Amino acid sequence: MKSLRLRLVLLTTAAVAVVWLVTAFFTWRSALHEIEELLLHPPATARHMQKEGADLAGDIAEHLLQPMLYALPGLALVLMVAVGFSLRPLRRLTGDLATRAPNRLTPIDSADTPNEIVPLIRRLNALFAEIDRARENERRFTADASHELRTPLAALRAQAQVALGATEGAQRQHALEQIILGCDRATHLVTQLLTLARLDAGGGTAMQELSLRPIAEDVLAGAAGDAIARACDLVLGEGDARVKGDPALLQSLVRNLVDNALRHGGATQIELAIAKTSTRATLSVTDNGRGIAAEERSRVLQRFYRSASADFSSPLGSGLGLSIVKRIVELYGGTLDIATPAAGSGVSLIVSLPLASAARTA
Repeated sequence: MKSLRLRLVLLTTAAVAVVWLVTAFFTWRSALHEIEELLLHPPATARHMQKEGADLAGDIAEHLLQPMLYALPGLALVLMVAVGFSLRPLRRLTGDLATRAPNRLTPIDSADTPNEIVPLIRRLNALFAEIDRARENERRFTADASHELRTPLAALRAQAQVALGATEGAQRQHALEQIILGCDRATHLVTQLLTLARLDAGGGTAMQELSLRPIAEDVLAGAAGDAIARACDLVLGEGDARVKGDPALLQSLVRNLVDNALRHGGATQIELAIAKTSTRATLSVTDNGRGIAAEERSRVLQRFYRSASADFSSPLGSGLGLSIVKRIVELYGGTLDIATPAAGSGVSLIVSLPLASAARTA
């Protein structure tokens, strides 16, 4: 019997029927005995007949009430047993949850479980799976982060030792410059890690409607100095679109796309374009650099992975930029695609997000 409601109804009905039948049987026996006594010893006069009839009615009423005094407590006891039997799956579920260790996230067995409890068990199992994935991501993230942080810290220590032991001013100056670069890389890496931690925590930020073009202009203005040093032209195409999101996160998305193309693509031109359809906004960053091999396009979105074509001489490379972009895109219900430009060289990173008007009507 899979339905808890049906089980309770049937057991309650059976309990009431049994108690009612027992009460009716004893009432019938008592009334029959009184009638037989009256028939066997009929009264001599009409006055006696009237008195015997009143006494008989009182006895019948008394016999009707007496079984109920025992039947009601009995009914309560039977119902208690029936309800306890019906709620046994709930007690089993409560016992399973009470004895679970914090790190035990295996699914709850839903076999022989009433239909009313199955959705609860399914939701609990889904919650356990989500917690297990979050813990696994946290363990992997912590291990990767500790490994990535160890490298710049070791480089800083080595350069500091060189500076301490240097006997020439030029050698000391070079070591100090390398220490500053190492500090910049460590700062950049920590900033990226904090962004990822914020996103993994749920991204519960205030959503507001905003335009993508001003964000793109600010990011390109901030990257202009680095682009000049690398002899790379930054181009912003026509077009704009309004989306809903957090300004800081959307700026981080665009900045990571531009930085990735600027620092690791070896490009001489980077074009940022914004377009829209009836329901979607599209932001693409296209460069004419080395590109990304087809077999690597799914892996470059993983944390701490750096493409074989990336510029490993860049002091700020951490392998987190595109994974941050991917996480922000997922947070806002968008998509991230990697394509080859029509020119045939370089790579185009295309982000698609819901328009603000589409988000309002959804």
